[in-house]
Amino acid sequence: MSQDVLLSPAAKTLTLAHVMRLSNEDAETLFARIRWPETQGAPVCPNCAGHAVYDVHRPNGPVRWRCKACGKEFTVTSGTLFAWHKMPVQPYLAAIAIFANEVKGKAALALSRDLGTSYKTAFVLAHKIREAMANEMKGARVGCEGCTVEIDGGYVKPANLKENRQDRRLAKNQSGKRKVVVRERGGSTLPAVFKSESAALGWISFHVAKGTKVVADEAPS
Repeated sequence: MSQDVLLSPAAKTLTLAHVMRLSNEDAETLFARIRWPETQGAPVCPNCAGHAVYDVHRPNGPVRWRCKACGKEFTVTSGTLFAWHKMPVQPYLAAIAIFANEVKGKAALALSRDLGTSYKTAFVLAHKIREAMANEMKGARVGCEGCTVEIDGGYVKPANLKENRQDRRLAKNQSGKRKVVVRERGGSTLPAVFKSESAALGWISFHVAKGTKVVADEAPS
């Protein structure tokens, strides 16, 4: 049986304990290393991808650079989901660590308490992180020649109250929110929502690489 990804060393590279010990300057340095790993954190212009930049840091503002090629000014968050936000970088890194490390997601109200922000700020921040994660997974594929991918589906339903329980396998009780999950053994997991299991076929064929062994249940689709 493969190890859960949350138990692997790869899932512990950004911990909340480490982030909360950082000063904002250290957080900006860490954010830069995560954003620009190819240059070991050296700034790269988000407008023209130029490497020739110089510091134009203002006394009361974040670290700022100007690109010699296009003349545009930028910060470590420019061109990211955190651009134009006024909070320091350290709470953003903390939000990412909290959100990414939670096994079953994180409520905006709980996130606001952890970060010491308003509910509205945490709500918007949580949706921004979800949006970034979704964009990252749009073109993702799982599997390879000789790899095994497991596919299954389940119906999303309201709170599990006894009086509301229904057999979702029956067509009359289906909500039209069939959640299909594609998981590579020992690798990534890709979830998606469709009106029916058969409607997911095109999505599955695109996101599963050719030559992959597919394991599924007895569904005709």
